[in-house]
Amino acid sequence: MMKTPVVDFWDIPSVTRHDQALPPDSPLRVDTEEARGHFSFQKLLRNLGVDNNYRLRKAPETFYGIFCGHRGCGKSTELNRLAQRLHGPERFFVVALDAATDLDPNNLGFPDVLMALARELVTALQRERIEINESFLHGLQDWFAQRIEHNEKTKALASEIRTGAKAGAGLPFIGELFAQLTNSLRINSTYKEELRFLIKNTFSQFAAAFERLILAAESELKRQGWSGHLLFIVDGTDRLTGDDSRRFFIEDVHQLQQIPSRFLYCAPIHLLHLENQTQQHFEHFILPMIKIREADGEKNPQAWETMREMIRRRVDERMFSGDATLDRLVGHSGGNPRELLRLVDYAYQSAEEERIDPAAAEAAVKSLATDYKRFLKPDDYALLARVDQQGDGAQNEDGVWPLLYNLALLEYNAFWRRSHPVVRTLDGYRRAKDAQTS
Repeated sequence: MMKTPVVDFWDIPSVTRHDQALPPDSPLRVDTEEARGHFSFQKLLRNLGVDNNYRLRKAPETFYGIFCGHRGCGKSTELNRLAQRLHGPERFFVVALDAATDLDPNNLGFPDVLMALARELVTALQRERIEINESFLHGLQDWFAQRIEHNEKTKALASEIRTGAKAGAGLPFIGELFAQLTNSLRINSTYKEELRFLIKNTFSQFAAAFERLILAAESELKRQGWSGHLLFIVDGTDRLTGDDSRRFFIEDVHQLQQIPSRFLYCAPIHLLHLENQTQQHFEHFILPMIKIREADGEKNPQAWETMREMIRRRVDERMFSGDATLDRLVGHSGGNPRELLRLVDYAYQSAEEERIDPAAAEAAVKSLATDYKRFLKPDDYALLARVDQQGDGAQNEDGVWPLLYNLALLEYNAFWRRSHPVVRTLDGYRRAKDAQTS
């Protein structure tokens, strides 16, 4: 593993990747909780029956929650840390899934996620050497035999699964079953749609069998000294597009909640603004942006330093011409860690010498602004200018949620929003702002 912070200019790209979450023990991880402004995980912990010292006091029988925030605000990194803290014999048996890695986020449905969760549960049980009496697995085996093996379109796949399984029954077979089904749902166009059709049309049978597996797992875990409470954490579902996220979290919510257990899904922030529908079915928790400025524009020193520290842990300070150069990038990130890493990477690409100077920082700001210019329309600039000027008066206008999804509009704690700083450098925004004030 490369030592950080890097001291070689040419190593900067290796530490500015913005598409990977940090593991809880990463030396690059910075505690951002206080920098987000009057934010804590207490609400989420209380809903899970956990106190502030991460002791499980009373687990809910069922729990369906969504963990919302902008892309790149740190949701995945925080979920990794949360999963680690909540997993343990005296707390929960956490089953974690990254849908963006294990599945196809560009073509994702609830059958894909539930198949993958079943696979991850079996894998986790085997890893902890938790054995399940085979009688509790008959429901899943029967569902497979009746629905997959006897279907003309999936017979060949069923045969492959039987051949690949190391044992004809028990957890090893169930693990192989769901591994193969998940893989087919992810990459196999031949079986994907037929499998989804079968799962949807036989979902009650599958859900009942999955529930029986969950109950058996919890019973055995309790017998072996665990609390006996499962918690499923699903990351990556925040990357669903507008229509796909609506279908997954709103239209298919009944199927997601037909399996009684505890589920926490990562979700895009714009979902909270679709006619209040998600709040009717899910407990919701928002990870706000790091608040580098207050609503009145005043700089928040603690948040500013938190953003600087994210870069200092990656890149030696001598790679920048001075604090002002780094602050130029921090100020135009909007408090979004992903955007800050993009800016540093753009500055690296633009640097004339082996150092990031003010000219490279300015070029980085222009490059990121151009990324937004490619998709913003005149009406978008006008709406962004109204939100900035009117505040609450323009918060719920039509067109707001796509701007939240695309990061052109950023949300901070206490429902305060502001246009992305790089968007405010564009001529389209300036013209819209001038039109508002003229």
